[in-house]
Amino acid sequence: MGKIMMVDLSAGTINIQPVSHAVYESFLSGMGLAVHILYHGIPAHADPLGPDNMLGFVSGLLTGTGSLFTGRWMVTGKSPLTRGWGEANCGGNFSPAIKRCGVDGIFFKGISPHPVYLYVDDTTAELRDATDLWGKDAVETETQLIEQSNSRKTRVACIGPAGEKCSLMAGVSTDKGRMAARSGLGAVMGSKKLKALVLAGTRRIVSHNPHEIKRLS
Repeated sequence: MGKIMMVDLSAGTINIQPVSHAVYESFLSGMGLAVHILYHGIPAHADPLGPDNMLGFVSGLLTGTGSLFTGRWMVTGKSPLTRGWGEANCGGNFSPAIKRCGVDGIFFKGISPHPVYLYVDDTTAELRDATDLWGKDAVETETQLIEQSNSRKTRVACIGPAGEKCSLMAGVSTDKGRMAARSGLGAVMGSKKLKALVLAGTRRIVSHNPHEIKRLS
């Protein structure tokens, strides 16, 4: 049975929720999991930049299993650009960072009363104040957060001033310039006052049958 992290920015709460085998059998993981969670979590006619929209960060289906070219991650939500389904994917190192935190996805709802970022490691999951980061560009933000974490394995996804100002072209940045660029989902982060996700988990990623994964690859 898998798990997802649910973050209520309005209430400042974080919960780990199990995901049943039936959900994985029907929707797999990755984008399918995000579709399932957001379909049931976002009410009809929700404002994409309002508290009812949900923003999800999910790892690729086979991330960390050793299979080839499967390490991309996706950010999902109701698009403020089209007011329909929004998704953007990106390569780099953020997808395994989600899995190393022990979950297949991290989902946000509500709006924080002030700028925050989510910090997760093996023992901690908490919202931290990001007032001093608000207004900084994405590369500067990522650099500062990694330096503060004291771990070179920490991975960051964040927005810059465009996302903060809810530009409908805003994306989500990681690895100092890789962009999950489509659908304006950086604006959703900005509307929620969510500056960044900082992931420093070290859990092992295992597959059910690593020898078969290797053979197929």
